Amino acid sequence: MSRYFIFSLVLMMCFAAMAQSQTTEPDAFGEDTGDVLLNRQQLLTALQVNLDEQAQDPENFSAPQKSIGKAVLFSAAVPGAGQLYAGSYLKSALFLAAEATAWVINISYNNKGDDQTRVFENYANTNWSEQRYWSFVYSELNGKGVAGFPDGKYDADIVKDDFEREIIINWEDAERDLEQFAATQYIIGFSHHLPETKTQQYYEMIGKYPEQFGNAWADAKFNTRYSGSYGGATASNLTAMLEEYVVLRSDANRFYDQAGIGSMIALVNHLVSAIDAGFTTRGFNRKQMRLTYRNRRFVGNYVNMFGLSMAF
Repeated sequence: MSRYFIFSLVLMMCFAAMAQSQTTEPDAFGEDTGDVLLNRQQLLTALQVNLDEQAQDPENFSAPQKSIGKAVLFSAAVPGAGQLYAGSYLKSALFLAAEATAWVINISYNNKGDDQTRVFENYANTNWSEQRYWSFVYSELNGKGVAGFPDGKYDADIVKDDFEREIIINWEDAERDLEQFAATQYIIGFSHHLPETKTQQYYEMIGKYPEQFGNAWADAKFNTRYSGSYGGATASNLTAMLEEYVVLRSDANRFYDQAGIGSMIALVNHLVSAIDAGFTTRGFNRKQMRLTYRNRRFVGNYVNMFGLSMAF
């Protein structure tokens, strides 16, 4: 609801003040003629001209209004910009600070996640071997009477390492033949296809499915079956290297999750800032002052009264 504060300029008071004045300097309403009645007439004429100008172009006599739509769009794009447009500098600073904080969190933890990703990938490249993986597949299939398995085809290219594991030397050539037999019906737990390149899925699988890929770690044996849950929550039989790898990869994922929190804060900040900018601009518009004029009867005469109105 609007309340109007009228600061009245009563002509009788102006007349009295002009009558008491001894100066002969010209004032804002024209030359001082020394004639009280003539001075009053000049004052009335000047005020009337002022009112006529106001009636013709009222925007020149009121503070400019702000566009609520613009304010909302400004803050939706850059939080705090709409508040700045509406003259609310403190709110603008707060929303800009929140936006900066959100992106600092996002960028900082994304960088940490990238650094940690390089750590666990280097660890895997050093300690997990695709050669050992296909060698383990061969050891599982060899001698099991699998129909169509080429028994003895790779005997000449097999050596034993320090763990007495049978390692296939020409594993790239054997891979295609072995892969067609590495299915669930032949080897228990083999249900995933190892990507041909070291993609994100590649590094995820070698840690997530120890039943199929756990025997390819440097400290694993071929005559032991490894099992457990990714992340170590229900791990029952994992090698030390695999457990270390799971921890390293979990740390990277945790950093990326924290970076996501920064993104969420930024998104919410944009939304809240846009909504607040609309209300802030509406409040700004309601508080604008305007020149008012009233012609009222006063002590038996009509008097021109002027003032300022403020709505809020």
